[in-house]
Amino acid sequence: MSYDLIFVPRSDGQSWDDALDAAEEADSDERPSGDAWTRLVAAARQVLGEVSVFEGVHNYELTHEPTGIQLSYYAEEAGITVPYWYRGEDARAVVTAMYQLGDAVQVVTGLPGYDPQLGLPLPDAVAQLELAVTVFDEVAASFAKRGISSPSNG
Repeated sequence: MSYDLIFVPRSDGQSWDDALDAAEEADSDERPSGDAWTRLVAAARQVLGEVSVFEGVHNYELTHEPTGIQLSYYAEEAGITVPYWYRGEDARAVVTAMYQLGDAVQVVTGLPGYDPQLGLPLPDAVAQLELAVTVFDEVAASFAKRGISSPSNG
């Protein structure tokens, strides 16, 4: 399970549901911009520190091992995932880093971001950071209640 941010093309007036559906139907074999990827890696290193990088045929990915934050970049979409390993102040720190990286993805790629856990565009989610922190806290409590071990309850 992970907390996700999604970045897809979206026209003025288009609902997020429609934009996400359109992105799911679009299947591009194009390689994403290498220049944009270089800028995303630099931005990620500024926000997170050292990251490991993977360059595939049709996508790029990076991972920040200490936090588990991952960024995937395709020609027409990008995504950030964060494992639900955090709660409280640790969750606040990782959400802040995730949203900072999300801001960089929007600037570099021009793709608007969406937080599906909150049902909010990224700028609105960033303005209400505590909502995402609460989601992390709730998942950590759920894991603990069900006896699921994770770094947040271990």
